[in-house]
Amino acid sequence: MPNSYQPSVRKISRRKIATLIRVRQEVHKRLDAAFSSRPAGPVASVLDARLVSTAPTAAVGDTALCELLAARAAKRYPLAHLSTRPLESLPGRGELLASAARLARGAWTLFGAELHIDLPSHDWTRHPITGVRAADVHWTRVPYMTGIGGGDVKQIWELSRHAELVRLAQAYHLTTDEAFANAALDLLARWIEQNPVGRGINWTSSLEVAFRAIAWCWIRALTSRASWWDDARLGRFLQSLWHHARHIARFDSVHHSPNTHLTGEALGLLYVGLFFPELNRAAEWTALARAILDEELDVQVLPDGMHFERSTGYHRYTLEFYAHYLLLADAFGVPCSPRLRERVRDQAVASWLLQRPDGSWPVFGDEDSGSTLRLSPADPQDQRSILTVAAALCDDQRWLPNADAPAGAAWWLLEQPQWDRLRAMQARGARTMAPSGELPSAGYYVGRDVGDTTAWYCAVDAGPHGGDRTGHAHTDLGHVEIAHGATRLVADPGCATYTTAPQARDEARAERVHACLVLDGEPMAVPAGPFSWSRLAPTPEVDWAEEHDLWWCELHYDRPHAGGTLTHRRQVVLAHGTAVAVCDWLTGDQARAAALHWPLGIVASRAALSGDALTTAEHRIAWYGSGGHGALRASLERLITSPGYGRAMDGQLLRVVCAAPIPATIVTTFADSSVTLSVRLLDGGRVALSLGDGGGGRHWIIGPGSAPVRELVAVAAHPRAEGVLG
Repeated sequence: MPNSYQPSVRKISRRKIATLIRVRQEVHKRLDAAFSSRPAGPVASVLDARLVSTAPTAAVGDTALCELLAARAAKRYPLAHLSTRPLESLPGRGELLASAARLARGAWTLFGAELHIDLPSHDWTRHPITGVRAADVHWTRVPYMTGIGGGDVKQIWELSRHAELVRLAQAYHLTTDEAFANAALDLLARWIEQNPVGRGINWTSSLEVAFRAIAWCWIRALTSRASWWDDARLGRFLQSLWHHARHIARFDSVHHSPNTHLTGEALGLLYVGLFFPELNRAAEWTALARAILDEELDVQVLPDGMHFERSTGYHRYTLEFYAHYLLLADAFGVPCSPRLRERVRDQAVASWLLQRPDGSWPVFGDEDSGSTLRLSPADPQDQRSILTVAAALCDDQRWLPNADAPAGAAWWLLEQPQWDRLRAMQARGARTMAPSGELPSAGYYVGRDVGDTTAWYCAVDAGPHGGDRTGHAHTDLGHVEIAHGATRLVADPGCATYTTAPQARDEARAERVHACLVLDGEPMAVPAGPFSWSRLAPTPEVDWAEEHDLWWCELHYDRPHAGGTLTHRRQVVLAHGTAVAVCDWLTGDQARAAALHWPLGIVASRAALSGDALTTAEHRIAWYGSGGHGALRASLERLITSPGYGRAMDGQLLRVVCAAPIPATIVTTFADSSVTLSVRLLDGGRVALSLGDGGGGRHWIIGPGSAPVRELVAVAAHPRAEGVLG
């Protein structure tokens, strides 16, 4: 049922008055902190004129509000479609109910780690790992950047996003088993009791407040008919939710984190304003949310659809935010620009382009393993869920995942016409692999075979430092992701923490843990704390093309160092169906210890390292360099990898040091172990690359600053060849 009130969108740019907003926020903080020192009074009545407008309650008594709002919720999104949708049609229904049953027993997980929750006595203000309770002071005075008792603050925040409570509410909707509703709502009531408005760790981040508000909207909708609810409990719930929205509106992140913090906060406001129009200020919150989301759509989403911080994890968040905006606009009859749907389409295409052959995504930049709204048991890192939703919203099946992809979230989110459209698209079959392509604004270039699990894939980071000086970008200029089917030969190791271990945080963002050129002791970019930079990496010039059986991408840039300036030129070549070759040319002033680093996605303990190759049963990584025998020295080093936020594992880094004088040429090849591949150095730093035996193979000349040239004769007979390198 469309919302009867359609607020106009504000035209003023909040970014232009960010300084004034900051001044106002600082005043509010000080006033609130002064009043928060007083003992908390009794919970206000839900019928307080500050919280609920009089119109919806004029015809009912104080004890009938719960029934009234439940009846209204049944006619609104999402119950308007969920109440008529066959429950057995939910994809993954059994898995979802099994996960809810585990949660009801207290068997939870936190960033992949098992966690036991004593439901009757759970303390939402105590760190789930260290057991330390956060300070019970006004939120502006809570020290959290170094952790709670040494534990990562994101761990306590993640639980208070209440994804587990949403799952229990979903189980109640599917089964009408009151035990699920009671478990969720008892925990929610305890959270409200333990977290008075504006006090403690769970009010310190407006983004976290917004995520929780979104979860609460769904929890209330899905359990609105549960016997747990009465007017007193509903009153306490609505009072806290009202203060959630008020807190977001007063303390949004426009002046200090104008990225996904700001858009996520706006989405939280939009949810509260539309789900609960009975609340005073609901129309105001809706208008503010739309103003922020509309303005940030032009600021944060690049022309190619990628998020401006160029992080695949935070790009996923942004796609989620704007897909939810489009969902809510459709469901509640909120006018929105046609550009919104187009921009959601652009974001979905960007995600589709970057997807690996095995259905996963490379981890460019930070990735916090969170989710806007976790409606299916799928891993939050799996972008197929939101791509499925976007395919239905945009009526575009190009990026619709294959049939075994998680569609559970779409079942909950999509109204009936959208769900019918999705099922029709799935019945027609879907394309599961994007072609090679580019995201030129972001600086990402993808080459791939369009095929089955044997497809080769590479993604090259050849763009500017993500988001200028914003904190979620890494120093990964020239980084190359390489996969062969389900095998990830080279992969970004990820980042396990943001604030609790500064050295580990800086290490995870440095070029030395990426597939980059490294000058020991002279980093390209220098961090300034966990979320900023004092010096940025240079921006390269780029060229790329795909012709017949070859895809290539070349970038080059000048890199100042203590001895002068080094020019690095890298050309990545994908020979379709066969191999990937990376050619690096170093010219300019001699630099100290130049090395190529390759963070391995394969298990290096199963590999054999020799002087010129790393070999597994399936693949061979080989390196060749100018300067004769011994010019390149290879070693395997320990590398901390993170499959998701909060998780750290041992991995390995292949380090190839160039001992040859500059100018120098280095060629690194990645191939199936059954492939016959040879590399020879020609004059001018050019490289002759041959795949296959004799005249029946494929042969190219690869040179700096030019496209690869197909040769008709075998490289072994090439008159300019100077011998096999390495």
